[in-house]
Amino acid sequence: MLAVRYILRRFAGLVAYVGLAAWAIGTVLMFWSENAELFQRFGALGVAASVLFFSNRLATIEQGRQKSVEKILHEFGIELTALKQGTPPTEIPKQGYSVDYLTEERNFDSLRQKADMFNFLNVLLLTVATLQWGFGDRWVNVLLICGVGQC
Repeated sequence: MLAVRYILRRFAGLVAYVGLAAWAIGTVLMFWSENAELFQRFGALGVAASVLFFSNRLATIEQGRQKSVEKILHEFGIELTALKQGTPPTEIPKQGYSVDYLTEERNFDSLRQKADMFNFLNVLLLTVATLQWGFGDRWVNVLLICGVGQC
């Protein structure tokens, strides 16, 4: 079961990267070859790639956050158990994980920054790909082929 989960997680990441690359390469090639219809259709692939790629990235960030929270909760549990058993508070860090809370807080800040950057890129890619999907043929016609929206 663990191997299947590992393979599926890796497969999702691979599909996300392949979709993003296919959208980028296909968009450039169709724009360069002045193919308005296929340029527009690659917008749909861009929307799908955005959903796949960024949901995969954000899931990875969430797993990192959960790992940090679990470490902190485990440490609190060890400290509480030690206090209940009568261990003096000055000796508690000698037992358990001995988590550095400041390091974990920096990890949370790093994860927040990554999540913010991925959210920004997701909104950017979704906007561009959606506009490409809706109006891509018009863009190619106006910019490259005939100078007006419909030739």
